[in-house]
Amino acid sequence: FQGASVSLKIPIEFISVILLPIVGNAAEHASAIVFAMKDKLDISLGVAIGSSTIAMFGIPFCVVAGWIIGRPMDLNFQLFETATLLITVLVVAFMLQEGTSNYFKGLMLFLCYLTIAASFYVHMGPCEVEDKVPKHHRYRTWIKEVNLLKLVVYAL
Repeated sequence: FQGASVSLKIPIEFISVILLPIVGNAAEHASAIVFAMKDKLDISLGVAIGSSTIAMFGIPFCVVAGWIIGRPMDLNFQLFETATLLITVLVVAFMLQEGTSNYFKGLMLFLCYLTIAASFYVHMGPCEVEDKVPKHHRYRTWIKEVNLLKLVVYAL
């Protein structure tokens, strides 16, 4: 991903969190939309949530496989990624709480996704911060990230 990130001038976090899941799960997204258009919300939610349960198994499996083959992999998420995951889980839980759906809820989820995508596009990862920012300015960069997270929370 680093070659594509450098050549396209797109942050690697944006590619790995936003673009890769869209392209990789395009068939699942299409089938979920088709089932939702046919008023089969339970099947649509099953398709959407089923892929996330596979990821819940796949990520720890990759970490263990990395240990076995001698390639260190960890689940060291930074503050920005952790807060984004927490906010996403809360928003989806509130949307699914009633068990009904309408266009306004879909629009709200889509706008939340666009907000998260835009924030990952402008977010600087820890490697980029170390390369571009002098050591005495890193605290200011951390403050900017916290303010960016506040903006995402207020937008949701």
